[in-house]
Amino acid sequence: MVHRALRVTAAACVGFYLCRYVLGDAETAVYALFGAIALGALSEVTGASGQRTRTYLAALLVGLVLVSLGTMLAASTWAAAAGMLVVGFAVTYAGVGGPRVAGVANGLQLFYVLPCFPPFAPGSLDDRLIGLTVGVLLLAVADRVLWPASAPPDVALRVADAAGAAAAYARALQAATVAGDPAGPAFRCTDLRAEAGHAADALRLSNLPMTGRPTGPSVHDRSLTRAGVAVRMAIARLGTSADRLGTRDAVEPEAATLEMLPETAQLLGADADALEAVRDALRGTGPPPAPDVVERARRGYVEHGMRRLAAGVDPEPWLRAALAVVAVTEALRTLVLAVRGTVGASVPPPADTPDDFWFLHASPGKLWWERLRAHLTPRSVYLQNAVRLALGLAAARLVAGAFDLSHGFWVLLATLSLMRTSAVAGRAVLVRAFSGTVAGAVAAGLVLTFVGSDTTVYAWVTPLLMIVAFAAGPLLGLAAAQAGFTLVVAVVFAQVAPATWQLAADRLLDVVVGGLIGAVIGAAVWPRGGSGEVRRVAAASLDAGADEIVATAFFLTSAGGAPPSTALTRLSVMFDHTYSQYRTEPSGLGPEPDWLVVLAVVHRIGDRAQTMRVRHPEADQLPWPDFASQLRADAADVAAAYRGAAAEIAASRPPPAGVAEQLRERIAAQHLTVTFTDSPAEALRAFDGWGWIHALVDELERIEHALSPMARSNARPQHTTTSR
Repeated sequence: MVHRALRVTAAACVGFYLCRYVLGDAETAVYALFGAIALGALSEVTGASGQRTRTYLAALLVGLVLVSLGTMLAASTWAAAAGMLVVGFAVTYAGVGGPRVAGVANGLQLFYVLPCFPPFAPGSLDDRLIGLTVGVLLLAVADRVLWPASAPPDVALRVADAAGAAAAYARALQAATVAGDPAGPAFRCTDLRAEAGHAADALRLSNLPMTGRPTGPSVHDRSLTRAGVAVRMAIARLGTSADRLGTRDAVEPEAATLEMLPETAQLLGADADALEAVRDALRGTGPPPAPDVVERARRGYVEHGMRRLAAGVDPEPWLRAALAVVAVTEALRTLVLAVRGTVGASVPPPADTPDDFWFLHASPGKLWWERLRAHLTPRSVYLQNAVRLALGLAAARLVAGAFDLSHGFWVLLATLSLMRTSAVAGRAVLVRAFSGTVAGAVAAGLVLTFVGSDTTVYAWVTPLLMIVAFAAGPLLGLAAAQAGFTLVVAVVFAQVAPATWQLAADRLLDVVVGGLIGAVIGAAVWPRGGSGEVRRVAAASLDAGADEIVATAFFLTSAGGAPPSTALTRLSVMFDHTYSQYRTEPSGLGPEPDWLVVLAVVHRIGDRAQTMRVRHPEADQLPWPDFASQLRADAADVAAAYRGAAAEIAASRPPPAGVAEQLRERIAAQHLTVTFTDSPAEALRAFDGWGWIHALVDELERIEHALSPMARSNARPQHTTTSR
């Protein structure tokens, strides 16, 4: 934080002093100073050094447009406020483009705010643009040469680490399987399993820093996100495979299970090969993994299992274990494709690409449009934040213009920096902001009174005050930041024009007005923020998951082609973003649900439904009508239970306990006598669907526990409130 304060101070002061004292142009000096502050102190520019430089240059281009627009609209309060409404919404909503865009949003807002106040001076536009260019370029240079910031954790390397841990686990499982002892202690691989689990947890969105999450619309970010999900899924399925292969009766493992061990070991070896290829590709030490690296082994394993079914072998002792091992390989097919997209390797043609990887063949314009369009709904926290901030800034501009407040842009700056994503969070910061501003205003008033018009003193103390102010916020909190910034603006503007203690009083008044406007708008426009929206999107996601369950069951049992499209994919992505914002907001009174468990279940419903469709791409009518009818009926019952849970969540009530257990007992009590030997492929699909239904009941039980009053007490830790 201190290094960042030093970088911003160096760029801002060099630009300001050069323009003010060497060129003698106060207008250019102010824009050079605030250009560096806007992108250095009010923004979060992250990534590798080259990425940061590109971000600064892109922000400069946008800033030149915004300064020009603000200068042209400054003549009229209504025109300036209307422009603020549009710019405020557009810049904030562009945050759907990922953390690199969202990180510079506040700075870009300031580029419009600063010039949109009188005096109307289009003739000084060139000075303003030159000043902005000088300030931003100096900041970009300082970022490269003065204690360069370290890049956030590379998510690609985390995926590589997880793939490496999974490969070691798969190798150990393979060795134990070759030894023919799936129930022995060597097969448990406790340490390797724990290591792979820790690597998978490190890839959770909630465990990644906000600025380092691959949430942009680009092919790279989308592919990397899918890769993280796929490797986590593969690790979880390796654990499930070990559990099922390790099942034994009271004396010895089932003979049918032992007979499948050589083929199982071969498939686990192919999985380990694929995971090692993924690890090396993401670390840059090997070529991209081959598209068919696991396909031949998977196909051979499935064909061997179908031959056993055709031979009349009792499938129940080994089939669920076999399907679990195949599920690992299917997750790796997704992982390989995602990694090839991440590293920019060639991908299959559109006809051979899974539907959920459509982005691999889309243009950058389409990728951006689809991301923007997906969040054009009142249920999106991105849209809510954009509307809330745009209304707050426009209202602040109207008030500042109507009452002709001195240095009115401070009003908008206060609204911009103090508005939060919920009314509770907004109220929490106002007292601290106002107290810090009062302290800073008193100190600034004393300095201006005793120093008077001696600009030399102000010039000498400005760098020191900047360093303290820009470091105080992250280290000591909002009150210290407001106090320090109030002192900074006082000594800076005292060098631009003669100033008295009245300048400090104006600063205090402007911060109070801007903060109150932000609080009022925050209380009127989606006041509960992510904390209120997370419940709605959770309920909607579970409803969509119920639709997906019914559609997938119909697909597995009927010759009906592809299942109907549901909204689950879109809602699960929205759930991700809503939960991320929810984690930044202060906790309410009393225990809260463990929404992370619900979010994980929603993702697994979609993932497993997709797995069913990939595993059985050409599903025909099952030749056992009674079995098919029962499977659809069970899916309908499970879907109804999910809809019931969604209704209770929407009504702010916990789902009733015991529903999952009742479902499990009812499904287990059903007995259907079916002969599978004549149709082994269909038998494989039937047992797959049967296991899937049982897994869905287990997921429902997890939701019941996560939302029960007893489980809520420790569901969510306290988090520092931050603005979005």
